[in-house]
Amino acid sequence: MGLTSGGFFGFLIVVAVGVTAAVIWWWPKFAGSGIGAFLARIGLFLTAQVALIMVLLTGVNNYFLFYASWSDLMGTNNQGVKVQLNNGSTASKPQGTGRPLARQATTIGQKKKADPAKDGQIEQVQIRGDRTGLTSQAYVYLPPQYFQKKYDKRHFPVMYDFTGFPGVPEQLITRLGVPAIATKEMNSGKVQPMVIVMMRPSPTSVMPRDTECTDVPGGPQVLTFYSQDVPESIMSTYRVAASYRGWGVMGDSTGGYCAVKLAMMRSDRFTAAVSMAGYFYPRQDWQTGDLYGGSKQVKSDNSLIWRLQHLPPPPISVLVTSSPDGERDFGEARKFLQVAAAPMTTDKILVPGGGHNPHTWKRVTPGALEWMSAHLAHEGS
Repeated sequence: MGLTSGGFFGFLIVVAVGVTAAVIWWWPKFAGSGIGAFLARIGLFLTAQVALIMVLLTGVNNYFLFYASWSDLMGTNNQGVKVQLNNGSTASKPQGTGRPLARQATTIGQKKKADPAKDGQIEQVQIRGDRTGLTSQAYVYLPPQYFQKKYDKRHFPVMYDFTGFPGVPEQLITRLGVPAIATKEMNSGKVQPMVIVMMRPSPTSVMPRDTECTDVPGGPQVLTFYSQDVPESIMSTYRVAASYRGWGVMGDSTGGYCAVKLAMMRSDRFTAAVSMAGYFYPRQDWQTGDLYGGSKQVKSDNSLIWRLQHLPPPPISVLVTSSPDGERDFGEARKFLQVAAAPMTTDKILVPGGGHNPHTWKRVTPGALEWMSAHLAHEGS
């Protein structure tokens, strides 16, 4: 049974009910005052508690999709995947200089009999960075037009989509429905066809640490991984734009912070960013550890608001989505919008009654995709 399957969750519920009933049945039999009876009662109590906690933890994981499989939970999900060809649709070849990725189509979030030319296709890849030595699992959404003959000379724009921390990329597919929304919007002509790369904001190889997309002094070079290693891998594998004008980043929560950070610090690679309920000051807690080598300056360099106040603003476009009602980082979002200046341009979506949750982010996804579409450029016909 899969970790997130309904069958496994139902099995745990049955076990918990059975264990609880057994504890109630056996409890009077160990009502004595001896040490043996005392230890037996402790054992019965702990058994019931463990069963109930397992149900609770599994239910929370099923809702938030922190871990999507047993191998993901155990940290062993590093196997390679087989190459799958695009049925001869790649008349125009990828234009990267790195090693092509192994690819495998997945059924996650797809119809049972999906037609790539109508429904798009989601592929699972394992990205390994030659510069940084970091690795990360990702899901690559290819739009329907990628498989249509009239587009076989086009190199499509690319948009990263980051989860929050410690989310998994599957959450973007199953809970936020990004590929399904993108397919609908692209087929209707509201959004231009683009490739969407869905990832965590921390590479798989450094989990469970929250790196905040930072080049950590003496540690993992995560900013470099996402701004150099990943683009080279994607360009070497798929028909995508090479120019920075064809690359954008979107993310929710921690992913929103990473999206704007990547665009601001690597405007030679990304031209647009969408922050969904992201924050704008760097975080440091037990999940991050010391990301800045004890340096206040390095920490300031990773503050998006500090950069706007003390450094020339980069020539990028940023969309900020937040809520004045239920968003804890709304004040930071408002401050960022206030201090932004040309040549940076900013837009915003304020969600009435929205909170810091997937339901709110799903509400703004169509608008965010339309905004991103208007700021990215494809290459070729």
